[in-house]
Amino acid sequence: MVLAGGDQADRLAVAVGAPSKALVPLRGEPMGAYVAHALRHSGVIDELIWVGAANARIRQLVDRVVPGGVRMVDSLALGFGAAFATVAGTADAAAGSQRVRILAVGADIPWWDAAGVRAFVEAAPEAGVVYPVVREADALARFPGQQRTYARLRDGRYTGGNAVLFSAAAAVALLPIVDRAFMARKQPWQLASIIGWRTLFAFFTGRATIEMLEQRIGTLLGVSARALITADAAIGADVDNPSHLPDTLSLPELDRGAPSGGIHAST
Repeated sequence: MVLAGGDQADRLAVAVGAPSKALVPLRGEPMGAYVAHALRHSGVIDELIWVGAANARIRQLVDRVVPGGVRMVDSLALGFGAAFATVAGTADAAAGSQRVRILAVGADIPWWDAAGVRAFVEAAPEAGVVYPVVREADALARFPGQQRTYARLRDGRYTGGNAVLFSAAAAVALLPIVDRAFMARKQPWQLASIIGWRTLFAFFTGRATIEMLEQRIGTLLGVSARALITADAAIGADVDNPSHLPDTLSLPELDRGAPSGGIHAST
């Protein structure tokens, strides 16, 4: 499920005059096409759903296009609905809905290639939610010119990836949490009530660990949650700022090689 939100008001789209961020042209292709191409050729995706504005090129690469919502939670709901509708059409829908896993990916990570997608999915543990994180050193080694936000944990400094792997149960449980968090995003007291004061304090003081955050997310969703530490910095290299475009466009070609490092589950 490619989340291609961001309309003409998106600052990156405005900077280049594109209809949306996902359709910003990079060397003759819409940025989201690189993501769709990687997913399509990864060998681990059965159905490719695009959520948001699409052009003819995007429609060639995906199986279904559904409109994006006003909020991220709306787009997630529309994408999940399309995914479950696909499963419902199978011969063993009840069993299928329990086995289905949904990989939600942002449309703005053009360096993530098919080998990287396959490596992430194949390395992902059996958990309700699997989220990739990249060590600061690996991110800077691959993309030294791009500024990223890093979280300081007791385990080290990490930046988050732009993909999440969900089980069917986690997908259903996620929506109300995302909706609550979105509404509380400018109200710290309400946001803290969702995340938990202890976890929030530990996070901002650098005392939190990956295991602590896994446990808290798992408790919120009622499913198991795991972080997947990866050296594949492309999964976290999103192009969401006009300042990122010069670095992107100056590359001889968008990297289509194998990821620069391995992936392993956190312990």
